[in-house]
Amino acid sequence: MVIVTFKLYGKPESRLEIRQSLNGIAGKVKKLDGCNDTEIYQDIDDKDTFFMVEKWDKQRQLDDHMKTSLFSALLGIRVLLTKKPKIMFMKED
Repeated sequence: MVIVTFKLYGKPESRLEIRQSLNGIAGKVKKLDGCNDTEIYQDIDDKDTFFMVEKWDKQRQLDDHMKTSLFSALLGIRVLLTKKPKIMFMKED
């Protein structure tokens, strides 16, 4: 399994819009072939920091997803952020 985590640093005034955008994207990503799960989290100590975690069966499926409009939409919310998102890739044995 391949796991990708997006750490997003939002503007305080954009918190609700970020949450709504992420929920909409996550709902669609969950339906893609090979996606096991997608979850959205909000940092307890910094309410302007969000995490989106996606779990994929295979790297190839994640790679295909990264070429879609859904992935572009995720990157498109950058205007609501204070800095560039951090993307981390992990592998579960």
